[in-house]
Amino acid sequence: MTDVRPLRPLERLACAEDAENENRQQLVARIKRSSKYSYQAPEDGWFDVRVVPDMGYGLQGNNNNYRFGDVVFGVRLEDGSIVELTSG
Repeated sequence: MTDVRPLRPLERLACAEDAENENRQQLVARIKRSSKYSYQAPEDGWFDVRVVPDMGYGLQGNNNNYRFGDVVFGVRLEDGSIVELTSG
């Protein structure tokens, strides 16, 4: 079994710098058509989101907070294309 230990501060910094040099990706979402919030969907459908510490509405984006079940997730790649994430 491999020994797992927390990263020390300098290791965290090195990881952050490495991440900046890698391809940039952004978590995005689009509101499901079946959601009662579907009328809030932006014109192109996808918007940047981030996870927030809210037990009910844990996603923030599109100037609102949403439940995980109200959206479909994707990843915006560096070239602007979006890869939709599927469950299952």
